Amino acid sequence: MEKLIYVEEARKNEIIVAAIDKETPCVLTRRSVRGWQPCKSHLVAIAGTGGRLLVSADAGSELSGATTLAPGERVGLTFRRGHKKCMCATLVLAGRVEVPGADGRNIPCVELQWPEALQELQRRVYHRATPPGRRVHVRFWPGGVAARPEVEAGNTTVLSGVLLDLSAGGIRVLTTEVAPDMFTEGDPIGCAFAPKPRGETLVLDATFRHFEITPDGSVAVGLQFVGLETSDRGRVLLSTLAGIVTDYQRGHARQQREKLAGRFARS
Repeated sequence: MEKLIYVEEARKNEIIVAAIDKETPCVLTRRSVRGWQPCKSHLVAIAGTGGRLLVSADAGSELSGATTLAPGERVGLTFRRGHKKCMCATLVLAGRVEVPGADGRNIPCVELQWPEALQELQRRVYHRATPPGRRVHVRFWPGGVAARPEVEAGNTTVLSGVLLDLSAGGIRVLTTEVAPDMFTEGDPIGCAFAPKPRGETLVLDATFRHFEITPDGSVAVGLQFVGLETSDRGRVLLSTLAGIVTDYQRGHARQQREKLAGRFARS
């Protein structure tokens, strides 16, 4: 089973400094009144800013048009390092600061507290995997996990479908209950499903990503998991998802080996 690896302190600082030096693309996830919002950007390298973590809010960054983050606001930050995905939770120090760029112009940035901890996952668990040999039913609803009391009270429409594929980053659901104009990209969605037989039901926050017509004329919706890196409970869920994806991948590999063995036995 894939595990979420907690990086030791000295190595954590080395990884973050190297990512800053390369101005690595990153995703900053913040919680707003609309729910979790992932914003694509990149780290900013500025001479003489040791101990500061700066994320670009310049034009081209999804933070450029976002509502200014508040000092003390808790956010998640993820970036890639080779075959691994790095993630951490930290606090906003300043929602907007101007730092001098190499070309002499000022770059608007979000200033973050240096993370106290860093975790890593193998990027292969972010590859889609289908449940081998079984149907997994998914329930999902608008408003995110925060709207679950409304769901339980019967005040919110709950949609249903079947899991097409799963990764540590999200799911695709086959459904007949979603129209093309029902959601827009970024809408907060809550979802619940039990990915393993007789296993626990996972309840996760997601955002709506896409609507597509499958070759057989059915509808598939894509949901992206959000906010998992920002809390201990979320990181436990993320580790659980990674293990399930690995189990799915191994299950399919085992099925392929069995098929090959059957062909050789008949030849």
